[in-house]
Amino acid sequence: MSGKKLIVIGALGAGLAAVVLASAADVPQLNVKLGLWEIATHPQVNGNLPITDEQLAKLPPDQRAKFEAAMQAAIARGAQPRIFKECMTAEKRSHGFEAGSDPSKTNCKVTLVTNTSNEFESHRECVTDDGKQSTSVHFQVVSSDHVSGTVNALISHGGKTMTVNSTMEGKWLGADCGTVKDIELEKTAP
Repeated sequence: MSGKKLIVIGALGAGLAAVVLASAADVPQLNVKLGLWEIATHPQVNGNLPITDEQLAKLPPDQRAKFEAAMQAAIARGAQPRIFKECMTAEKRSHGFEAGSDPSKTNCKVTLVTNTSNEFESHRECVTDDGKQSTSVHFQVVSSDHVSGTVNALISHGGKTMTVNSTMEGKWLGADCGTVKDIELEKTAP
């Protein structure tokens, strides 16, 4: 079950910032500046924790109640707006913004919808024996130092479904990333 927790937390937090400019098989053509970016995410979480009743039934009632309360608290924390700092490098951009992608998952299909200098949209769907994960990413370049977009994720497992729909705004802070090497959580937004 801890793997499911990591998927949920990843989808809610750093995973959203890591796709500052999306994930897909082809290199995005977005006309954005390299260097330090600030990304504000505003997620909304709906649905049920994607853990089967059978998994929960294996826990004694008191442990189950504690586990469910801890998971709901983690989801609530993950649904809070966040501000990240990300160092966008030429190397990172050349890898197609594959952040969060697991190349060992052959049960995933990525569809590139739009890939221009001003807009990027992709859909990713991974299917398992008892569920699926799908993510739609859409970013628009307002200017080379300002992007906005959405990341919509659906996670289903054992008949339960959770959605995470997030808006994001990214602004370029400068060519020098300073001490930021990849992605760092700056703060939880008010």
